[in-house]
Amino acid sequence: MYLLLLAACRGPDVLPDDSDTSDTSDTSDTSDTSDTSDTSDTVDGDPDFPFGSTIHTFGLDMDDAALASLAADPGTDVHATFTYESESYDVGVHLKGNFSFQDMSGKPSFKIDFHQWNPDQRFHDIERLALNNMVQDASMSSEHTAYWLYDQLGLATPRHGYAEIYVNGELYGLHGIVECVDEHFINHHFDDDSGNLYEGGYGADVMANRAMNFEIAEQGEPADKVDLQALIDATDAATSETYYSVLSANFDVDHLLDLWAAELVSSNADAYTTLANNFYLYHEPATSKWTMIPTGPDQAFLDRVLPDSTTEVIDVHEAYDGELAVQCAASTECKAALDEHINHVLSVWESADLPGWVATETANIESACRTDPRSPWGDYGCRDAQAAMRDWTVARPAVVQGQM
Repeated sequence: MYLLLLAACRGPDVLPDDSDTSDTSDTSDTSDTSDTSDTSDTVDGDPDFPFGSTIHTFGLDMDDAALASLAADPGTDVHATFTYESESYDVGVHLKGNFSFQDMSGKPSFKIDFHQWNPDQRFHDIERLALNNMVQDASMSSEHTAYWLYDQLGLATPRHGYAEIYVNGELYGLHGIVECVDEHFINHHFDDDSGNLYEGGYGADVMANRAMNFEIAEQGEPADKVDLQALIDATDAATSETYYSVLSANFDVDHLLDLWAAELVSSNADAYTTLANNFYLYHEPATSKWTMIPTGPDQAFLDRVLPDSTTEVIDVHEAYDGELAVQCAASTECKAALDEHINHVLSVWESADLPGWVATETANIESACRTDPRSPWGDYGCRDAQAAMRDWTVARPAVVQGQM
């Protein structure tokens, strides 16, 4: 069982001023909230509801006190009523985001906690959801596509989808639905869910003196990061000649290199390989292996978002920033293995027809994207970015092959 500490999808996010937004909300509310939650895990036979290609419609209703609280302290949960069709739930909601953060006057991202006030409440077997504003991606398809690619590779990756959000009856635009990486996620993807889940990024990396920067998202045993420190000690002690064997001894190495290869091939400028950001580490006690779990890939395919951008196209041989990836690139054996995984990603890109999937998915959301009343990009910004996205996914494999 888990001791919930700073749960990845329950605690507040870092806000633009890097202020301390620790969650001090009173969770002892005992108001009478009728539980109308549907605890089944299927809708019309779909076990992945509400994820996938359907654009759902979600409502959030909040009173003036809740809105005032979010304005003063956006990272602390307030009461809201979440609705889907005829279903209604009393939920905890707070705003999220770092560089993408917007308050209620713009297009906010939300984290929804269905069991914040009622521990037994679920939304179709879901405890928490992130609703992302996608304001850094004019096509509104980067995160959805990146997660789809990871899934095609068989990686442990959050489920994802779309919803139009109405707040107190007003349309707040198209949002990306993303499954939270939490104990529910770990239980779904791993045989042994009793280990530690750590959230990394922006200063937290697998290297000396960085363990303190990881946050414990879900905690098993032990409680003092001794397992994480052991991993850091092992990789720090490795030489370029032993690095690949050390990595293989400590990680599900095929999963790890497939993930890194996918980040590089998809030109994700805000990933572990390229910025040491947006990742979790899970230590599975039964296997003594670590797994890296991706999150927040909305900057994938970045160099195509604005055709006149000066952003450099990511070179799969040079774009390393995360310490493990840097050390891998310095190891002849590890770099050769990573190159094999890059070729594997290119093969899956073709066999799964990623360009065809992107064409279908962008067409599916085009109307909602172009008419989004709170998007900073507008009608033509969406149209042009989606066209560029389709062209980019067709052209990218040849670019990567040229770099190889």
